[in-house]
Amino acid sequence: MKLIIQNEPLILTYKEGFGAWTYHLRIPNTKDLTGTWGRMKVFGKIDDYEIKELNLAPRKDGDKLISINQTIRQAINKTGGDCVSVTLYLMEWTDSEEMIKEVLDSL
Repeated sequence: MKLIIQNEPLILTYKEGFGAWTYHLRIPNTKDLTGTWGRMKVFGKIDDYEIKELNLAPRKDGDKLISINQTIRQAINKTGGDCVSVTLYLMEWTDSEEMIKEVLDSL
């Protein structure tokens, strides 16, 4: 696993008509991460909400995105324009569930 960002304040973006990506976070310093949809998975925390696995969405023009669904938004009580604290790790194929759980428990 690779730490991508730690306790980074990010703005939860709302973009009308953006489908599943209506609410999303742009993850800084991820432009140079390579991989296709479904192959770049992250885990960590958004505020106090534990993320066990989310896909990073590749973007041609910059940093990757993660979609923030209604379940997450309701759990953290945030909406578009609000600031959230984000810690994310890039999952690697060698990461076991036990390793991921240990990291999440330490956050």
